[in-house]
Amino acid sequence: LQYTGLRVSFRICSTTMAACCPSSAWPALSPPEDYTPAGSEAALPAPGCFGVGQAGDLNIYTTGTPGAKAIIVCPEVFGWGGRLKGICDTLAGEGYFVVMPDFHRGTTAAGQPDFGAWVNQYTWESHIKNDFQNVFDFLSSQGATDIGAMGFCWGVWALSKASSEGFGLKCGVGPHPSTRLEGMMGGDEAAMMAKLHMPVLLLPAGDDPDNVKPGGAVAESVIAKGGASEPFPEMKHGWVSRGALSDAAVKRDVEGAITKAIDFFKKHM
Repeated sequence: LQYTGLRVSFRICSTTMAACCPSSAWPALSPPEDYTPAGSEAALPAPGCFGVGQAGDLNIYTTGTPGAKAIIVCPEVFGWGGRLKGICDTLAGEGYFVVMPDFHRGTTAAGQPDFGAWVNQYTWESHIKNDFQNVFDFLSSQGATDIGAMGFCWGVWALSKASSEGFGLKCGVGPHPSTRLEGMMGGDEAAMMAKLHMPVLLLPAGDDPDNVKPGGAVAESVIAKGGASEPFPEMKHGWVSRGALSDAAVKRDVEGAITKAIDFFKKHM
């Protein structure tokens, strides 16, 4: 698994982040200095400009060989920090072409005085809908026919919103999900999850909301669509992408979560 050797970077964020992440969540994590990502960063071509070379305003990290099976990785509110590039590389090692968009245009929640104001700069209608369409078009131009998604925190909201709005994702995986952000953006979380068109595997931490755990309304919605909720009760929100691997239990459950994700993608794609 491609994400070892990381150091935790503690950053102070607005208390309004509780609308997204529990107060007990792991803090932001700096990218590892001892890991060289296998992929590359580039600006995604503007809509309608594939093969022409005109860049748009959405940067992407790509890794793996283009082909029929692709995975969109939707990052958390801390952007491309932590071990997300290593996780992308691990998925690519399983034979998927992986694309991770920078949906928040280089900004992160770290240090934002008003989390709600920041996150609502990047709503479904203002940015994310068009970004998904652009990424889908790009993947199609690279030969992808089966597209899945993996999201972290905010990213689980993004992939769920995309499926509920009709994007043809085959399946999704969501460690420490923050689907409740739909309510913060003026929508209805339960209604969004009821409209999923794909199986989703939720991997909630012990401090995540009860509704994403077995027996909860969100969990029941994903189960009804062929998905599952498999909690990691000893973990804190954020452990997969930014928990300290020096803790043996965290390392065990990071590896366990990534293994479950890969198995789920292999089953549904």
